[in-house]
Amino acid sequence: MANTLTLNSTNRDKKQLGGNYSEQWRVKATVADQDAVALNDTLAMTMAVPGVALGDHVIAGGISVDLSDGTDQVTITYEVTAADVVTMYVHADLGEFAADALNGGVVKVLVGRPMW
Repeated sequence: MANTLTLNSTNRDKKQLGGNYSEQWRVKATVADQDAVALNDTLAMTMAVPGVALGDHVIAGGISVDLSDGTDQVTITYEVTAADVVTMYVHADLGEFAADALNGGVVKVLVGRPMW
């Protein structure tokens, strides 16, 4: 299956960040079989994160690989897009981003449920 994020682990927690979040999820996933991303196009890759809901915040996110394929670069953002789903968006902003350039990259995301 193309554009696959394989969930490695998720940790649901009730510790608070300064009293702003009632729950947190520390998520770790691995990218596999990523398609090429055309110039000014965005590739969406989803991962199942049990318990997250619309309105939860992605507080931080990162990936362990270089976001340059040697020629062009991408920007990555993260969002809770449905119940139990976090989506990673890969946007090619300079030119086509090569297929499989992110493969093997470990994605780490911190999601929080706001208390306000």
